[in-house]
Amino acid sequence: MKQSELAKKYGITPQKVGQIRKKHCNESDFCETTKELTPEGVKKIQDLLEENDDSVLQPKFVRVQALSPTPNDNFYYCKLLEKPVRKVRVAIPATHRGSIRPNLVFKAQVIEKGDEKFYRHEIIYKREFDRQERIKKVYS
Repeated sequence: MKQSELAKKYGITPQKVGQIRKKHCNESDFCETTKELTPEGVKKIQDLLEENDDSVLQPKFVRVQALSPTPNDNFYYCKLLEKPVRKVRVAIPATHRGSIRPNLVFKAQVIEKGDEKFYRHEIIYKREFDRQERIKKVYS
């Protein structure tokens, strides 16, 4: 079964199904050549989605404090205000570049890819979520 078919069934995006698959399934649950989920993989994902486990679907947000701009205008160095406290690079939307200043505290979404963590301003997630909601309304 394709990830898009499973996503349509549960009203989520195929990317979200892919994230759940990468986090909770192993190599035998997904066929790389056909890009389809095996029946065991489909069963695992369905079990997770039917448990109504909100931690699977909800994004994680952390508080960060702006430190200084990076050489790339799309990012800003920030201090993570949760343990372990460290310096991270946060993606900032073009519309908010002018309003970010040192010592400003805001929320950032944590995106885990493999064993790396990436951070982005929470407004980026809100815009993407609103866009997905509009797409659902058009196709339903």
